[in-house]
Amino acid sequence: MAKKSVKKSRKKSVAVKKKTIPVKQITSKYNSRLALRDLILFALLSIISFILFTVSGNTLYQDTFYLLAMLFGFVALAFLIVFLVIIFARGKVKKSAK
Repeated sequence: MAKKSVKKSRKKSVAVKKKTIPVKQITSKYNSRLALRDLILFALLSIISFILFTVSGNTLYQDTFYLLAMLFGFVALAFLIVFLVIIFARGKVKKSAK
Protein backbone atom coordinates (compact mmCIF):
# COMPACT_ATOMS: atom_id res chain seq x y z
CA MET A 1 0.00 0.00 0.00
CA ALA A 2 1.51 3.31 -1.11
CA LYS A 3 1.49 6.33 1.13
CA LYS A 4 -0.10 9.49 -0.14
CA SER A 5 2.08 12.56 -0.18
CA VAL A 6 0.66 15.50 1.68
CA LYS A 7 1.47 18.97 0.42
CA LYS A 8 2.33 21.42 3.14
CA SER A 9 1.11 24.97 2.76
CA ARG A 10 3.87 27.48 2.45
CA LYS A 11 3.67 30.74 4.27
CA LYS A 12 4.71 33.83 2.41
CA SER A 13 7.64 35.60 3.99
CA VAL A 14 6.86 39.09 5.09
CA ALA A 15 9.54 41.71 5.61
CA VAL A 16 9.57 42.61 9.28
CA LYS A 17 11.23 45.76 10.54
CA LYS A 18 13.37 45.11 13.55
CA LYS A 19 12.93 47.45 16.43
CA THR A 20 16.15 49.15 17.51
CA ILE A 21 16.87 48.90 21.19
CA PRO A 22 19.04 51.60 22.77
CA VAL A 23 22.23 50.20 24.24
CA LYS A 24 23.08 51.13 27.80
CA GLN A 25 26.39 52.96 27.91
CA ILE A 26 29.05 51.74 30.32
CA THR A 27 31.05 54.92 30.53
CA SER A 28 30.21 56.14 34.02
CA LYS A 29 32.95 57.24 36.40
CA TYR A 30 31.92 54.55 38.88
CA ASN A 31 32.78 51.72 36.50
CA SER A 32 36.19 53.12 35.64
CA ARG A 33 37.00 53.74 39.31
CA LEU A 34 35.88 50.24 40.23
CA ALA A 35 37.98 48.67 37.48
CA LEU A 36 41.01 50.76 38.45
CA ARG A 37 40.62 49.85 42.13
CA ASP A 38 40.42 46.13 41.32
CA LEU A 39 43.36 46.44 38.92
CA ILE A 40 45.54 47.98 41.64
CA LEU A 41 44.37 45.44 44.23
CA PHE A 42 45.16 42.38 42.12
CA ALA A 43 48.44 43.84 40.87
CA LEU A 44 49.55 44.37 44.49
CA LEU A 45 48.44 40.86 45.44
CA SER A 46 50.41 39.48 42.50
CA ILE A 47 53.54 41.40 43.49
CA ILE A 48 53.23 40.31 47.14
CA SER A 49 52.77 36.67 46.10
CA PHE A 50 55.80 36.90 43.82
CA ILE A 51 57.92 38.37 46.62
CA LEU A 52 56.80 35.60 48.97
CA PHE A 53 57.62 33.07 46.24
CA THR A 54 61.20 34.30 46.03
CA VAL A 55 61.66 34.56 49.81
CA SER A 56 60.13 31.24 50.88
CA GLY A 57 62.43 28.26 51.22
CA ASN A 58 59.97 25.39 51.29
CA THR A 59 59.05 23.87 47.92
CA LEU A 60 55.37 23.62 48.84
CA TYR A 61 55.26 27.32 49.70
CA GLN A 62 57.15 28.25 46.54
CA ASP A 63 54.71 26.35 44.35
CA THR A 64 51.72 27.83 46.16
CA PHE A 65 52.96 31.42 45.98
CA TYR A 66 53.98 30.98 42.33
CA LEU A 67 50.49 29.73 41.49
CA LEU A 68 48.90 32.63 43.39
CA ALA A 69 51.19 35.16 41.69
CA MET A 70 50.24 33.82 38.26
CA LEU A 71 46.54 33.75 39.11
CA PHE A 72 46.49 37.28 40.51
CA GLY A 73 48.57 38.48 37.57
CA PHE A 74 46.08 37.15 35.03
CA VAL A 75 43.16 38.68 36.93
CA ALA A 76 45.02 42.01 37.06
CA LEU A 77 45.60 41.76 33.31
CA ALA A 78 41.87 41.18 32.78
CA PHE A 79 41.03 44.28 34.83
CA LEU A 80 43.59 46.27 32.85
CA ILE A 81 41.81 45.29 29.63
CA VAL A 82 38.43 46.21 31.14
CA PHE A 83 39.77 49.56 32.32
CA LEU A 84 41.24 50.37 28.90
CA VAL A 85 37.99 49.43 27.15
CA ILE A 86 36.03 51.75 29.46
CA ILE A 87 38.48 54.61 28.88
CA PHE A 88 38.40 54.20 25.09
CA ALA A 89 34.59 53.88 25.10
CA ARG A 90 34.33 57.12 27.05
CA GLY A 91 36.63 58.81 24.50
CA LYS A 92 34.47 57.61 21.61
CA VAL A 93 31.30 58.92 23.28
CA LYS A 94 32.87 62.33 23.90
CA LYS A 95 34.06 62.58 20.28
CA SER A 96 30.65 61.70 18.85
CA ALA A 97 28.89 64.15 21.22
CA LYS A 98 30.87 67.12 19.85
